[in-house]
Amino acid sequence: MNIGYSGSSWKTGKVASLMAETLEAYGVEAIFGMEDPVQLFHHLNRDQIRVITIRDEKHGAIMAHGYAKTSGRPGICAATFGPGATNLITGLLEAQKSSVPVIAFIQEIPASQRDRHASSETDHFAALSPFTKKVYRVETPERCCETVRRAFRMATSGRPGPVAVLCPADVMTMHTEAEIHAEPAFASFPSIRPRPAQPEIDAAAALLRQAAKPVIIAGGGSILSGASDEVIKLAERVGATVATTMTGRGTIPDSHALSVGAVGSSTGGTLGRGRVANATVAEADVVLICGSRTGQICYMNWEQPGPGTRIIHLDIDPEEPGRNFTTDVTLVGDVRETLRDLIAHPATDRQGAAVKASERITPRKNAWRSEFHAAAFANARPMRPERVLAEISRRMSSHTILVNDASYTTGWSFSHIDNVTVGAEILSPRGTGGIGWSLPAAMGAKIAAPEAQIICLTGDGAFGYVMAELETASRCGIPILLIVFNNATLGFQRHFENKLFGSYGECDLSNIDHAALARVLGCDGERITEPNALAEALDRGLAAAGTYVIDAVIDPEAMAPIIGLDDAAKSVETH
Repeated sequence: MNIGYSGSSWKTGKVASLMAETLEAYGVEAIFGMEDPVQLFHHLNRDQIRVITIRDEKHGAIMAHGYAKTSGRPGICAATFGPGATNLITGLLEAQKSSVPVIAFIQEIPASQRDRHASSETDHFAALSPFTKKVYRVETPERCCETVRRAFRMATSGRPGPVAVLCPADVMTMHTEAEIHAEPAFASFPSIRPRPAQPEIDAAAALLRQAAKPVIIAGGGSILSGASDEVIKLAERVGATVATTMTGRGTIPDSHALSVGAVGSSTGGTLGRGRVANATVAEADVVLICGSRTGQICYMNWEQPGPGTRIIHLDIDPEEPGRNFTTDVTLVGDVRETLRDLIAHPATDRQGAAVKASERITPRKNAWRSEFHAAAFANARPMRPERVLAEISRRMSSHTILVNDASYTTGWSFSHIDNVTVGAEILSPRGTGGIGWSLPAAMGAKIAAPEAQIICLTGDGAFGYVMAELETASRCGIPILLIVFNNATLGFQRHFENKLFGSYGECDLSNIDHAALARVLGCDGERITEPNALAEALDRGLAAAGTYVIDAVIDPEAMAPIIGLDDAAKSVETH
């Protein structure tokens, strides 16, 4: 990817044309939208920038998110004004909460018509500002390319996030002279990697050296920073076990001797691997939190780590350390670069500590795995979701990207699927937990990594939000394996209401064969009801040339391993 020009390149032309050339200079490969802003789309070099026409603007923002998370470069989406722009909000909100750079180019009514009640006129600044880092407008022709560069700077620096660029229709057609170039440092993220000062590094290293049972909690910032190797090296050097948040899943392979899985209430219930992680964090005397917002679910309603635990919190955002826990040492900086400083510090060299830590957690890990495998391979009918997850684990490889939806799919996959390689890519909408996310995100990931094996997991309730995008996958030739956990109900809501009231309302859904639907929309697939038929179906799906949907009919009474959901006394805490 060739980013930027070797020197100044001044050009005269239409604003839309100059902006399109600037996008090309940044190495933009794809844009997800519906041909608006129309002038910008008309001037794209489609030999360099692929246009993916989607069925809903929200899905375009999610595809851009999946692309960005997988490629390490900002994802680009687009929308028309008014309802097209507001449709983006759900996708932009997830990118904002997940710290992923998405840049949305939005058609606006002509500047000359502003404040005259033109058709679909909307105050885009008011509508989009709460869900983005910044909203820009191309106000004057000569600053059009500068505005694009500012958007890339904002999206990729500090805590990455979404940015919107408003494109008034009349300004886009004006002719001007502008300097076309990209800033290579801001074509990927994180673009700037600050480090804490030496006294803070010294204090953190000293605290880790004193710890009897240190734990590292690797959050989503560890993945965004590309810090998997550093997390593992520091854990081995200091003798720390490694838990992850859900967005930090994939930082360390589950097979590593110091890995204990994902912490929190969504993975720590019945059959959940999170019980191992939660117990390990609960007994820690020092916890190093790396790139995490310390949210409610992963930190057990903010009761874990406990009040007696000493905490080192490392984050690129100075607002996060100390937000929810008393922090003994605050490290403001990039996770990867800061951990490299800690690894190099003499005080973190604790020979033999890693072996002792591994011996302490191995019995717990083995006990969980035995219990889980007994349930997964009991050949129960209706099929248990644990069987589906176990069979997927057997097919995970270093080329696999796993994309999860929210709700039950989150708890099942983050608890039960084994990731097999350092830095394994596991995408999920944990910023907001909105369902209907995984299919468009998986499509964006596939555009970013065409050689990868994409496995997308969703519930039938979530799939109902996005099923029309199967047509997009077929039309655009975006092959993924999509597995629908089909229990014909909104499982979480049904079970939550049952535990709370002893009955549930309108939660059940129609018995839809989603594989048949996939064939109607130009894809392929099959329905599986028998556990012994699942393995061969997965192999067929992984070998398919196009998108393949497995409609896995599962037990509607099966629950994800969410703490409290299987306990009526605590169920009110789970919603």
